[in-house]
Amino acid sequence: MTDIVNNTGVVVEIREVEQGDDHGEGELFATLQSGDRKVIRGMTFLDRMKYFGARSIHVTAILAAGTTTKIFAAQYFATYGRVVFRLHNQKLVDEPEKMSGIRRMRPVRFLACV
Repeated sequence: MTDIVNNTGVVVEIREVEQGDDHGEGELFATLQSGDRKVIRGMTFLDRMKYFGARSIHVTAILAAGTTTKIFAAQYFATYGRVVFRLHNQKLVDEPEKMSGIRRMRPVRFLACV
């Protein structure tokens, strides 16, 4: 599981964009209000890539003066257990954190094995 946290103070959109999409609009995956968090399966984007082809993940902070976007490979969210987004000088910054195996497991699955 991957915990995505919005500590930017503004709204953040996460879009899944197909390779070759010059406009970068893609499909809206999630909208996070300031202070929101979303827990996703880390493999979500990789699994979808198998069926729908190569894609990238665009994370956009919507500012009063425009937007700032960071682009990630699909495997980025599978690599890290927690990603916190912040703004630094009006630029979107990510702070990834790796987590060990047991902390990444779904609690229900873990309890079912005990």
